[in-house]
Formats: sequence, C-alpha cells, structure tokens
Amino acid sequence: MMNEIDRTNRAIDFVTSVSEMVAAYNERFVDYDMDKLLEESYSNEYIGLKKEDLPEVLDIFNEDFEDKDAGWLNWECKSIRKWIGVKYYA
Repeated sequence: MMNEIDRTNRAIDFVTSVSEMVAAYNERFVDYDMDKLLEESYSNEYIGLKKEDLPEVLDIFNEDFEDKDAGWLNWECKSIRKWIGVKYYA
C-alpha cells in the first residue's frame, strides 16, 4: 500500500513540475524544448521519479489533457506521450 502511495506522489510531483514550467513558458511566450524539460524533471532528485512510475504519470497527464481549460497545446500532448513511451520502453 505504501509503495502505491509513494508511486502516486512521485507521479503527481512530476506532472505538477512539468505542467507549471510549461504554463510559465507559454504565458511568457518563451520557446522551450519539451524533451529537455521532461528530462530535467525526470532527473530531479527531489521528485525521485522512477521508470515504473511512468504509466501513472501518463494517466495523470491524460486526465489533464482532457480538460479544455487546462490550455494544453496539441504538440505538447503528443510530445509528452511520445517521451513517456520512449522512456518506459527503453
């Protein structure tokens, strides 16, 4: 049970980190490299995300992508899904 809670917390921390950075860049009209942003968040020692957490990360992102008020752009959704797939199956 605790392992599942830890996995969920890591996934939430990762999604929040990425989402906040993307929103900040978009609000300021700053170009950014999505893969680099995802890699930096993935390697963040305070988040501690693990490869086995990625399916939960994808579930959380997919829920967020469905919210039209969240402001996700199509290329961002595709890029995040692709990165997760490549990272998980590598």
